[in-house]
Amino acid sequence: MIKRIFFAGIILLFLVYAPNTFGQEEEEALAIHTDEMGINFSLAMSGLGFGGFYRKALGSYTYIGANLNFFIMRDEKEFEYYNIFGQPIKANDINRLFFIPLNLEIKKRLFANDIEDNFRPHFILQGGVVYGMNYPKAEGLKNEHQFGYNFVLGVGADITNRDKYFVTIRPQYRIVYFAEKIAQKRNHSSFEIKIELGGRIF
Repeated sequence: MIKRIFFAGIILLFLVYAPNTFGQEEEEALAIHTDEMGINFSLAMSGLGFGGFYRKALGSYTYIGANLNFFIMRDEKEFEYYNIFGQPIKANDINRLFFIPLNLEIKKRLFANDIEDNFRPHFILQGGVVYGMNYPKAEGLKNEHQFGYNFVLGVGADITNRDKYFVTIRPQYRIVYFAEKIAQKRNHSSFEIKIELGGRIF
């Protein structure tokens, strides 16, 4: 009689707790994959940028989205020094150059079900148009406005606590090219570090 009660208790515990356990393990194994939006900041080799993004979640942990930024650029050979009175002086400061790139992008998450969901490595591809504006400081140079194109390739990681918010750090290379010279050259490509502050839309 005691043995029957013992085995009946074991079976009852299994029926009550086993489905919940399996469900929890399955839930933990599935990585969260929803739409994303947020703001970003860029530290480029020759400037600073800020902007925003929106991404639509697709299958296979892939996103498609749009990215709009505004960059304040400095001259390639520009540098700052101090005179004998301690006043800062800029050398080779010729241009006031601004870029506004508008890109479509594809973001692919890597190792989605192989590592913890709070660390999300990914690579990203972007491409689109860029509007360049230059207002030279040097006399005799005319203001310049023209469209060009730009492409971005980057590899980074999203860091999250499995809540709806995340922070991204992503090194990337941006190719920027204009048909005609702007700020004395056509090619304005550079390496940059992108930081994103975003949220997932459930």
